[in-house]
Amino acid sequence: MLLTAPLRDRMQARIVKDLVFAIGLLLAVMTASALLNRAGLINVFIYFMILAEPYMLLAAMVMAPLVGRNLERFRRWILIFAVSNAGLAFIQWVFIPVGLYPKPDGGTLQDNITGVFGGGGGSAGNYISCTVTIYVGLYAFSYFKDKPLWIRSSLFIAGIFQTQISDSKQVFLALMGGGVLLVFTKVRYFRKLIIYAMVMAILISVFYWAVFNLDYGFLAPYRNWLGRDGIYGPDGEATLTKTAAFRIIPTYYTSLLNWFLGIGPGHGVSRLGGWILRDYADLLTPLGSTTHPASEAVFNVVTSGWIARQSTVYFPLFTWAGIWGDLGFLGLFSYLYLAYVAWRWFCVDDIAKFFLLSTVVFGFILTQMEEPGQVVTIAVLLGLRWHEAREARQTRPLLLRSPRQETAGSLRTLDM
Repeated sequence: MLLTAPLRDRMQARIVKDLVFAIGLLLAVMTASALLNRAGLINVFIYFMILAEPYMLLAAMVMAPLVGRNLERFRRWILIFAVSNAGLAFIQWVFIPVGLYPKPDGGTLQDNITGVFGGGGGSAGNYISCTVTIYVGLYAFSYFKDKPLWIRSSLFIAGIFQTQISDSKQVFLALMGGGVLLVFTKVRYFRKLIIYAMVMAILISVFYWAVFNLDYGFLAPYRNWLGRDGIYGPDGEATLTKTAAFRIIPTYYTSLLNWFLGIGPGHGVSRLGGWILRDYADLLTPLGSTTHPASEAVFNVVTSGWIARQSTVYFPLFTWAGIWGDLGFLGLFSYLYLAYVAWRWFCVDDIAKFFLLSTVVFGFILTQMEEPGQVVTIAVLLGLRWHEAREARQTRPLLLRSPRQETAGSLRTLDM
């Protein structure tokens, strides 16, 4: 479809060409890594879909005729989905404790507040659900500027509340990190740089003060992160646990090529190697899936220590370590290039940039950057903003033309 669908203009053709080339580069590196490390074909297929799916969706959205009424209908369905997700999460929050809502598994109440992203305690459903609510809430706040403030901000506020009741405190950390990275994108715009930097400095300062000076239960987890001395130094427990993959995986290298191509798709600490191949072994092993002792060695750091069991913030299994371990530096470069293509074409404003940058931060916490519910939502929002910006560019020249120019243009069209 991506190669045969008709394209309406040169920009569409250029974007699709760039995306297809970057996706192909990632697949080539992944295949080379699999051949070097004798990884199963099913490993390549699953890991490729995990990493490339949102970018393939972006390519498809570029070619979709989302203009006028179609664009409005698409936007409406995104809002309906987000509101339904938040609404179901609040229903779960109220009804699960009294037994009126089925509990998917044995996780805590907070783990099972997953909205439409069911799965419960062992999954990232609660994190994804509240992140999606916040992202769509931010989009609604920035786009519907003709609506009253309380309507524009309602979904975003609901997302913040959902984050609290689902104990998804890492979401706030990623959002704050995305905001800090956004500040650095304003280096060439001094006025915006100062404003953004001041806002982020105030928010971080107020948050830090509140954690240590206000006696509210919901602040206690953050106090555990920030108030422990000696765990963040070079030899601290948090540092050693979080970076365990970077020490353990190279011990399994068998040649110099492993530095460039890693130890194989699903053989390291990606979502595939850390969870999927183990949790779905009965299904994937007959299909030829392969595992690697490096995954188990890193996971043993979690089970043998105490700090990773306190919070997933300290987990040594996270997306960026996973891409590096599975695919090496070439794989990391190819994925970063793919993200750069998305940044170049689809980050048309600060909200879109924030979506992408905060997702990058999520990749340093756990494997939420590899969860389809997270990255597909980001792709949909980026594609939506691209279509909106494109429609605005096409509409603006018509609005600036005088009636005489419009009549003359119509006559020229008739003459042709």
